[in-house]
Amino acid sequence: MTDTPASDLRDAIERIEIAYEYLISFAGEGIDRETVKAGTSQTKDYVADFASGLEDGYEAALAVADHHEEFDTENYRTFLADMEPEVEEARTVLQLLGEQESVTSPMADNLNGMAVFQSVMMKFFFLDELTDHLERDAAE
Repeated sequence: MTDTPASDLRDAIERIEIAYEYLISFAGEGIDRETVKAGTSQTKDYVADFASGLEDGYEAALAVADHHEEFDTENYRTFLADMEPEVEEARTVLQLLGEQESVTSPMADNLNGMAVFQSVMMKFFFLDELTDHLERDAAE
């Protein structure tokens, strides 16, 4: 099967979810500035993948409307336009986190507690459910 905007969206959402789950588990490890070790490199990789996944996912969601008439609607495009500032805010927070010399569990915990991450994640999961049938249709 060739890549489609729907499959690109699904792939990006998977990357986002994996990174988010990693950060949630990292938040519970109690790693502070005194105990942070070599794991910062791996954590930064997840942070970077999360940020790029948000960008890729948003671009794929936009492309869905360009390739599927049923999503080329004012409501779908308005939903995405309203979502864009949240995606950018979340990416900025992740990029700021990635710039730090070390990433601690409290940093990851605070990130998880930010409403913008909860909102962005739920919106991507909603888009995943909304467009899920497009992948099945492409496979037929």
